[in-house]
Amino acid sequence: MTLEIETKRLILRVLTPDYAQDTLDFYMAHPEIYEKYEPIFKEEFYTLKYHEKLLQAEYQQTLLMRMFRFWIFEKDNPEKMIGTVSFHGISPDIYSCCSVGYKIAPEYWRKGYAYEAINASIEMIAKEIGIRRFEALVLPDNTPSIKLLEKLGFEKEGVLKEKIFIQGQWRDHIMYGLLVK
Repeated sequence: MTLEIETKRLILRVLTPDYAQDTLDFYMAHPEIYEKYEPIFKEEFYTLKYHEKLLQAEYQQTLLMRMFRFWIFEKDNPEKMIGTVSFHGISPDIYSCCSVGYKIAPEYWRKGYAYEAINASIEMIAKEIGIRRFEALVLPDNTPSIKLLEKLGFEKEGVLKEKIFIQGQWRDHIMYGLLVK
């Protein structure tokens, strides 16, 4: 099982709880950006203890191949966390699918890092776990994310009405799918 992926410019790593301060710092740097697309974070989310528990739980789920969260680092600055790409709801066998999520720090937007990280990690998940269908949900007004998914080869499959409760309201999401053969 691959816990680290290298691309031309990036290193993607599954992290242990030793990195809790780094993940907390990542979210604390731009909470207004990340909270815009996520369910409301509780106060405890912004604590070291929470991130230690979260990383431990995610690491255990990775060992069971139920989910993967790769944290993204630049090769030229391997200690600086710049984003994350995750795969959850991994269902091999008859469904052979999973959901994809991603975040990139705003100072790294429009540099091709998200494309590079998602593309490389999809390749690994498809090859090592045998997943052939990848799904991504995106808010209808998130044009940069829509363009990214389309560039990766995802196709719009429809609108899921009031799919996720974000920032105090039920929000529609567009379902995108990618088949890897």
